[in-house]
Amino acid sequence: MIKIKLLLLVASLLITSLIYSQREEQAIDISTNKSSDPAKIDTLKNLNPTIYSYQYWTEDTPKSIFDTVLTIDKYYKNRMYNHKDDFGTIPFSNIGEAFNPLLYNTNINSSISLIPQGKSYNLLDVDQVRYYDVKTPMTEFQYNNGYKQGHSLSTMFTHNINSQFNYSIQYKGLRSEGKYLDQLASNNTFLVTTNYHTKNLRYKFWAHYLITNANNEENGGIQNPKNFEDGDSRFTSRNRLQVNLTDAYSKYEQRRFYLAQQFGLVPSKENTYVASIKNIFSYETMHYTYEELKTLNTYYSSVENMYGGSNLAEHYNTKEFRKFSNQTMAVLDLSDRLHLEAGVKYEHLEFNFDRLMDPATTTIPEKIKDDRIGVAGNLTFNWNKGIVLTSQGEALTGNQFNNSYYINNRLTLQPFKGYFIEANLGVKSQIPSINLLYNQSFYKQFNYFIENPENETTIQMGGALRMKPFNTRFTVQFFNIDNYTYLDDEYAPKQSSTSVNLAQIGLKNSFQYKKFHLETALAYQNVTRNKEILPLPEFIGRATFYYQSKIFKEKAEVQAGINAYYFSKFKSRMFFPVTNEFKLQSGTENYRIGEYPLLDLFIHFKVKRMLFIFEAQHFNSSLSGYDFYSTPLNPYTDFRLNIGILWYLFT
Repeated sequence: MIKIKLLLLVASLLITSLIYSQREEQAIDISTNKSSDPAKIDTLKNLNPTIYSYQYWTEDTPKSIFDTVLTIDKYYKNRMYNHKDDFGTIPFSNIGEAFNPLLYNTNINSSISLIPQGKSYNLLDVDQVRYYDVKTPMTEFQYNNGYKQGHSLSTMFTHNINSQFNYSIQYKGLRSEGKYLDQLASNNTFLVTTNYHTKNLRYKFWAHYLITNANNEENGGIQNPKNFEDGDSRFTSRNRLQVNLTDAYSKYEQRRFYLAQQFGLVPSKENTYVASIKNIFSYETMHYTYEELKTLNTYYSSVENMYGGSNLAEHYNTKEFRKFSNQTMAVLDLSDRLHLEAGVKYEHLEFNFDRLMDPATTTIPEKIKDDRIGVAGNLTFNWNKGIVLTSQGEALTGNQFNNSYYINNRLTLQPFKGYFIEANLGVKSQIPSINLLYNQSFYKQFNYFIENPENETTIQMGGALRMKPFNTRFTVQFFNIDNYTYLDDEYAPKQSSTSVNLAQIGLKNSFQYKKFHLETALAYQNVTRNKEILPLPEFIGRATFYYQSKIFKEKAEVQAGINAYYFSKFKSRMFFPVTNEFKLQSGTENYRIGEYPLLDLFIHFKVKRMLFIFEAQHFNSSLSGYDFYSTPLNPYTDFRLNIGILWYLFT
C-alpha cells in the first residue's frame, strides 16, 4: 500500500509539473532569460528567472546551480541506477544489487552503523542530502529500463513557498527481475527536505526525513561456472543456469529524521553574525533481515549443526540498530576567511536481535545499549583562496561500543594560476560495522558475537596535484589499518593482529581535439602487508573516447562514443548473502576474476533540458569469451541496451 501511495504521489507531482511547464515554457527561456510571449511579459517582469535562480546545497557545501550542461560526468553517473560514478567498483549483473569494491576506500567521518556492504551503494548519507532554493517550481525526472521486466525511476519536485521557505519531495525506486533465477531487486527511497531562514538570516533551519528499502532475492551465484564459461548455447538463456540458493531474501530498511538549526547571537554587519549557536538532532533506525522460505537450501549443507525445520519453524533472522544523537555547537565567523565550530555531542546507541535462535544455550545478548558523550568541531580557514585549510574532528566516550574518535584534515594551495596542490591527513578509530561483529542465524555456524572487539584504526595520508592543462589530476594515498576486520574463509569475523598497509596512485586527465574527446582514469594500488586478507586488483583503468557537437542549428546536442573499463586479475572475495558482506575464499577455492575488457557504446541526445540516453552496455560479451565476473560465481551482465531519459522541468 505504501509503494502504491508513493507511486501515485510521484505521478501527481510529474503531471503537475508538466501542466506548469506547458503554461510557462513559452514564456520563460531559462538559458537566455527572455520572454517569448508578449501577453505574459507583464506578469513575469518581476520574476525574471535565470538558470542561477535554481540552486541546491548540502550541509557541508555552498550553493550550486543545477548543471543541465551535457558533460561526460553525466554519462558516468546516469548509466548507474544509484547515479554515482562506478569507477573503482564492479556492479553485479542486475541493477539494484551489490557492487564489488575494487579500489580500497574509507570514509574517515563515518560513524558506527549496521549497514551491510552489499546494501551500501544506494544509500544517502547526511552530507549527500540536497536542500533547494528555487524561484519557481522545478522537477527533475529520470527513467531507465531494467533487466527483463524491470525499470528504475527517480524524480524530485521542489518549490519555494516564498523567498525564505523551501521544500522538496523526492522518490527513487526500481524493480528489476534480472536474467538469472532468483535475482529480483526492489529498492525504494523516499525523501522530504525543507529549509527556512528569517529575512535577516538570524535564524535558519534545515531538515529531512528519509525512508530507504533495499530488498533482494539472493541466489548465491551460479552452481556450475563451467556451463557459463564454455559458451554452451543451451545456457545463453541465463535462467537455465542453476543457482545456489532459492527462495532466499535479504531486506534492509533505513529511516532517518534530521533537524539542524542555527541562531545568530552577535551581529557583525547586515545579515551576518560573528557568533551563533547551532544544534543538530538526528534519529535513525536500521533493520537487516535474511530469510529462506519453505525449506533450507543445501548450499550450506556442509555447515555443521545446521538448524532443521523441526528445530526452527521460521528460517529468518533480523537485527536492528537505533541511533539518537544531539549536538550543540558554538559557531564563530571571525572574518570572511575564518569559520570555527566547537561543541558537545551526545549519542544513544541501541542494537537488538528480534529473537534468540537458541535461547537455552546461547551466550549472545538480545540487546546492547550505550550512551556516549564527547566533543566535536570543525575549522575552515580560507586565505584569499590561495590557501584553504579544513579540519573536522570528533571524540566520544563509550562502554559497550568503545571510545571512538576521528580527525580529518585537508589543505589546498594554489601556487600558480590553474595549479592546485592538495594534502590530506585523516585518522579514525572506532569499532567496525556492527553487521560484521554480531550475527544471529538459523545456521548455527553463522551465529557469532565478538564480545570485546578492538577498535579498527585507520590512518590515511596523501595528496593531489591538479593542473589546468588537460584537466589533469594526479593523486597519491597511503593507508595503515590496525585491527582490520574481515570475514575469513569459514564465514567467521576476524580482526588482524598485524597492520594492513596499502598504497594507491591515480591519474585522471582529459584530451580534446576539435569535437573529439578522450577521458582517462588510471589507478594503481598495492597491498604491501597482509595482502591475503585484503585481496584487490593492482590496476584499474577506464578510457572514454567520444564526439560531442551541437546539431540541428544548435537547437540540440549529441554526445556519442565508446567506453572501456578494465582491471587486472586477482583472487577476489566471495559474496556472502546471509550477511550481505564479502568473505575470503577457502583453501579449496581458487576463483580469479578480471583481466577482461568491458566495452560500452553510448549516444546521448540533449534537446533544451531533456536528455535521451542510449547505451549498449558490454556489447563485446559474446565476442571476448565468457570470463566476465563481478565476484566469483556471480557473472557480470551480458549485453544490455540501456535506454533512459533525464528531464529538467523549470515551471
